[in-house]
Amino acid sequence: MLVTARRSSRMGTILGALTGSERLNYEGQPMRLYALMVCVLVGLVLPAGAQQDPVESVSNGMIADALRDVGGRFSLEEDHYSIELKNRTLRLYRLDGGSRLLIKASVKGQASLPLLNRYNEKVAVTTRAVRYEKQGVVLEAGLDCRLGVTQASVGKFVTQFVGDVVGFETFLAKNQGKDFDEPKVEPKVVKQGEKKKVPLAVKPETDDKEFVITFPTNDDKWETAWKIVWDIETAKQATDQGYKFGASGRSLLFKIKQAYFKPGQKAEWIQVLEDAHPQEFYVPYYFRGTRFFDLRDVGGYVKLSAKEGGATSQLMGAAKQVIAELRDTGTAYKYGSITRRSEELTLFANFQAGNYTYMVEYGFRDDGGIVFRHSPTGYNFFPDFHAAHMHGSFWRVGMKLGPEDNNETNQVFVVSLPPEAKDQGDGGKLNIQEVTRESFHDWKAKEFTRIRVTNPNYSVVPATKDRPAFPISYDLVTYPQGIARHERFKDEKFSHHDFWITRHDAPEKMYVNLGNYFFTPKGGLNPKLQPLDKQNVVLWHSSAGLHVPRSEDGIIGGNSTANGQATIYWTTFELRPRNLFLKTPIYRTLP
Repeated sequence: MLVTARRSSRMGTILGALTGSERLNYEGQPMRLYALMVCVLVGLVLPAGAQQDPVESVSNGMIADALRDVGGRFSLEEDHYSIELKNRTLRLYRLDGGSRLLIKASVKGQASLPLLNRYNEKVAVTTRAVRYEKQGVVLEAGLDCRLGVTQASVGKFVTQFVGDVVGFETFLAKNQGKDFDEPKVEPKVVKQGEKKKVPLAVKPETDDKEFVITFPTNDDKWETAWKIVWDIETAKQATDQGYKFGASGRSLLFKIKQAYFKPGQKAEWIQVLEDAHPQEFYVPYYFRGTRFFDLRDVGGYVKLSAKEGGATSQLMGAAKQVIAELRDTGTAYKYGSITRRSEELTLFANFQAGNYTYMVEYGFRDDGGIVFRHSPTGYNFFPDFHAAHMHGSFWRVGMKLGPEDNNETNQVFVVSLPPEAKDQGDGGKLNIQEVTRESFHDWKAKEFTRIRVTNPNYSVVPATKDRPAFPISYDLVTYPQGIARHERFKDEKFSHHDFWITRHDAPEKMYVNLGNYFFTPKGGLNPKLQPLDKQNVVLWHSSAGLHVPRSEDGIIGGNSTANGQATIYWTTFELRPRNLFLKTPIYRTLP
């Protein structure tokens, strides 16, 4: 079973398999429980004439006897055996009541993620190399004792692993400095004719990370425009800003640092976003207790090829981790012969987490809308049709709405349709409730729930005799496939609500810690939640999709890229503009 280095670290935030002191060491950390895969280990059978019968779980006594047999020095620590054997230090974990064994060895020196991926994909059979934030490079192997083991085979498992460690160290020494990052073969994509560059006006000396695009594109009489500042930041850069991702060089946060919209050639630039990014890809399985925090623990954004873009597209930045693509998004409006097709400037990147890989997109539309998309693809972790699991993307959307000198004051509202006929009446009014404190809210299907951010001090639509001026606004509108609620583990409280709202200067900056920020250890509401005070806010929103394995995933012949991949399916939400125009955007009355 082939998985890449970071994905192999995923083979194991499987807390359901742990009990007692085992859980104390592992809860909240990435680990690899190879008990979940069938380990084919050569020579783990008894010699002819042996009297031991195979068992399906190992006791501490059997482990101790096996270690004595192979001549190792060992001690039983709180949750593992510490072993000295052939000048190597090993850690052996007895998991799930002895039905699974996990063995680890730390390896000195540094190794790049592409180098570890190459080992896992091309060399490893019963082992996997993992790079942990704190432990460094670790080689691991697992044994599923439910297949039948003996004292002798446990000893053989340990001694063979020592040989694997030596082989891994040799592999690293021979391949240090080699470039495994760039794909040697360009991806096979559908031919789309002559490729054109996107008509962007890139600010000089910004590495393509600040640009302007106007709509309709290639038109001197353009009517709307976007100014975008983006970046992909490393774990260390994020940690330096107060996030908690360690100090590695993994590319972790694909950010829109600022986004400004111009609703007319003579209009002001209106800022909309201030630091928006997906902050976690959480993948809990409803199968053997497996779960993974892919962004925090596993992967990173990777290089793309120009061929992966559409007919009008280009790579952005020296790192080549982002593609800008101009897309036709279909009919914007139509009545009779009056119609127009709309355009979107899409920035997309690819976050690789071992066998899974995530497409992340920001779509900046010609009418001022912003679309946030996430989709998993890659090959399945388990070759099992019962291995259903959730792919959740947890987004931070920093709002700062208004022109440059008038964007510090914002208000937030929950907007909903009254769910009962008796409450709807004939006036057509919605329930619009201002949010005045940091709080959480849930999407309700019958109410079409949305979160609205307004700037009460800035209007494009003026007042009339019978109504006030309309402040500019953006509605967060989501397209849920279902509502993801994860309640098996104590650290999943961040998934218990669909929308969280905090001040821009809230002390908590991590989505996965929002449950602890909003609630006390006893479950009560945190009394220190702050009033919003009409300041800029952060909207936190999760979008999730349920992956139910099927033959189209390419798993009938085994889970690998040789057999197939799970095709893309999107989880999506958007920021929809309100009252930024005096008429329909880019309206064309002539056919």
